[in-house]
Amino acid sequence: MTNKLSPSLSRTVLAASIAAIWVAGHSAAWAQDADEIRSLTRPGNTVELGVGFTNANSFKFGDYTGMNDKGAYLISNVELNHRNEANTHYFSLTGLNLGLDSRNLKLEGGEQGNYGLSLEYDEIPKLSLDSYQTPFLNPGTANLTLPTPWVRGATTGAMAGQIDSNMRPFDIKTERNSLSFGLTKELARGWDAVLRVKREKRDGSRLIGAVMGNSGGNPRAALLPEPIDYTTDELEAQLRYTDKKLQLQFAYFGSYFDNANSSLTWSNPFAASVWANASTAQGQIGLPPDNRAHQISAAGGYTITPDTRLSGSVSLGRMTQNDAFLPYTINSGLTSNVALPRTSLDGRVDTSHVDVKLSSKLTPKLHASAGYRYDERDNKTPQARYRYIGGDSENQAAANSAKDRTNLPGSSTKQQIEAHLDYHLTPDTKLKFGYDYEWAEKTFEAITEEKEHTVKAEVNQHFSDMVSGGLSYAYSDRKTRAANGSDYDASAPFLASFTPAYAIGQFDASLPLNGYWDNLPAQYKFFMAPRKRDKVRAFLNVTPTDKIDLQAAIDYKNDDFHKSQYGLQKAKGWAVNLDANYVVSDTLTGHVFASFDKYTTGQRTYAFNGGSRAITGGVDWTADIDDRTTTFGIGARYTPSSKYQIGGDITHAASTGTTSVLNATNTTGAMPDLKTKLTRLDLFGQYQIQKNLTVKMKYIYERYSSADWSIDQVTATTMANVIGTNQTSPQYDVHFLGVSLAYDF
Repeated sequence: MTNKLSPSLSRTVLAASIAAIWVAGHSAAWAQDADEIRSLTRPGNTVELGVGFTNANSFKFGDYTGMNDKGAYLISNVELNHRNEANTHYFSLTGLNLGLDSRNLKLEGGEQGNYGLSLEYDEIPKLSLDSYQTPFLNPGTANLTLPTPWVRGATTGAMAGQIDSNMRPFDIKTERNSLSFGLTKELARGWDAVLRVKREKRDGSRLIGAVMGNSGGNPRAALLPEPIDYTTDELEAQLRYTDKKLQLQFAYFGSYFDNANSSLTWSNPFAASVWANASTAQGQIGLPPDNRAHQISAAGGYTITPDTRLSGSVSLGRMTQNDAFLPYTINSGLTSNVALPRTSLDGRVDTSHVDVKLSSKLTPKLHASAGYRYDERDNKTPQARYRYIGGDSENQAAANSAKDRTNLPGSSTKQQIEAHLDYHLTPDTKLKFGYDYEWAEKTFEAITEEKEHTVKAEVNQHFSDMVSGGLSYAYSDRKTRAANGSDYDASAPFLASFTPAYAIGQFDASLPLNGYWDNLPAQYKFFMAPRKRDKVRAFLNVTPTDKIDLQAAIDYKNDDFHKSQYGLQKAKGWAVNLDANYVVSDTLTGHVFASFDKYTTGQRTYAFNGGSRAITGGVDWTADIDDRTTTFGIGARYTPSSKYQIGGDITHAASTGTTSVLNATNTTGAMPDLKTKLTRLDLFGQYQIQKNLTVKMKYIYERYSSADWSIDQVTATTMANVIGTNQTSPQYDVHFLGVSLAYDF
């Protein structure tokens, strides 16, 4: 660990020292100067203790902080530092929010220039839902059962009475806590080593969709609490070298993830008569499997000349997963004659990365840089044919059927080259030009090749000492190609996953749009579709006086999926940001900010008979989504003397999401708007009672409202085939008042 004083701070310390010597005969003045020097050169110690109160319960307000219950909370923060004046040993302890569930405590110590040790504990809660309800017993465990007696029905309506009477609340939340240890050691001749070990635990639950069913007409479902009991261990080791020209780093990173629950099992609440097979007692779904990840890397930089530098990195990684497979079904009454082809996935993905960059100042006015990047994801997971059983609700299908599938371990190789020029046209005008070219190859996808060209230009202008600004533009064109020579081939993954015998039986040459596909042939996945993109950014900084600072920026982006007959066709967004800071006097400052952004998407698709893949007789429809967010805030700080300070901030944010649906007959089916509003007032003040004792006060008022039709208009029995959760959109008004004492020494 190294502490350095800036040149200005060093001069301040030196001036204070000389002044102190000059007035050595005046003991009071010397004591005061010594205190000032000590405050500049030695870190201080602070212990803060107090109590805070909230007036209401709110999961949403307490998200990530843990202040979700009405009542009192301990305010506790600490910062302790010690340096041995006789040598270079040091010690520090920092604790934040020690009275909350979002606490952090860190210990550091060692000998400057030799070694350093650190130990850190961190905790944070994620409070998702407190309005969730479920009829299942034992929520939070891996085995959910139903109350007895339970009379199954084909729909929720047939079971409405018993569902409503058995809905019980359960909080959906997780808590993450981690403990990490770090070691740094200075070695000889510019070398040093770093070691970090970390264990993270996550406990709680989150929602997961549990489905039983095997075709388009008979699936039934419920939203269940998935148990979370994760442990992740991380190990990181680095060996570093530094001198004036050369910097090197060699590293290893390992991640070891373990899940205490391999599956979630639940009792089937629906009637067996829904499916052709009566044995539908339970459902089971696999949970995230244990996995491992390892990476070794090397990075470095070399200053060839004072104006030219070369840098780069290389890494090799491996990710593995080998948890035992669950059975095709846990219902013994179902016929399952063909066993799993493997006992586990034996999943393995190897990664490799290389990047290199050369930058040089060619002339006093011209700076150039060029780079190359290579990323490979080689999926070596073995392939096998799995004759799966749909949703624990059917007998195993025959060979060469729709449910006789092969897993597709997709791989990809991506490369990129870039070149950039910075040119100072005049002392006040700077021009930037850039070109990027990316290309990729993929397997088991609707495309096999992807290429994208991007050209960029930017001008930065210093108009005067008070005004500066800039304008930039970038244009990208992504082109794709499939194995059959087209832009996109939806049949490629279809043919790869099904057996050839089944695929041939599904092909109908008399219908040219039909064939080998499991989605609408002309509907492209947007992240693989040909796309043209425009990006524009403009900014302006104005400083009319040394007390006023104004900043404004506009960003615009337009994505045009010009070859997608169906699917996402356009995505457009723009944002405006304004900031102002005003120094009224040495004791009073203020600031104000505002932003507005809008993002719209438009998609077109086609409702058709997916079972027979017959394109005729369907319905064209479009869906437009419009998201708008407005944020503004204002604040001030007033420090009339060194003894006290007051200030406050007001912020407000509001967002609205609009979805409009239009079919071929121009019948509008707009859904209710999604709305969220947040208003927050922060007030603070502090008064120095004595030289080392300060009283602090904090007041927060936060009001939050939201409206989500998919939550508010859905009860436990609103949907015939899905048991709802009775959730409600979060709403709250919360006041927080805190008072604390801070002691500095």
